[in-house]
Amino acid sequence: MTVHAAIPAGLGYAEIAKGISARLVVRRVKDGELSWADVYRVVPERTFKRRLAEGEALKTAEADAIARLLRVSELAQWAFRDKAKARLFLDTPNPALGRHIPWDMAQTDAGARDVEALLVRFVHSVPG
Repeated sequence: MTVHAAIPAGLGYAEIAKGISARLVVRRVKDGELSWADVYRVVPERTFKRRLAEGEALKTAEADAIARLLRVSELAQWAFRDKAKARLFLDTPNPALGRHIPWDMAQTDAGARDVEALLVRFVHSVPG
């Protein structure tokens, strides 16, 4: 099996660069892919609600942060083949990550890369 591409549908470079719709984020929350707490960690609640009410797209940095969280979540679900196990992994301090919580690390690009690398090593049974 090859490494999962992990680019969330509709969230490639072109979509992120132009800014994704706040409505798309609402759909992802309703589908259980993100929580409101997750969204508000990367886009302030007041800002997000204003963009939603005015039908605005998220700014590039905001869209990128949402896409990053979705990418890490989807990669974890692919690795564990179970949504609940993936979420447990993401919410639990991990010794291989310096006892940091993977979901907290995914708030930054560098942290997300470390989490993704660990997941790939896990899938391919490569010692860390």
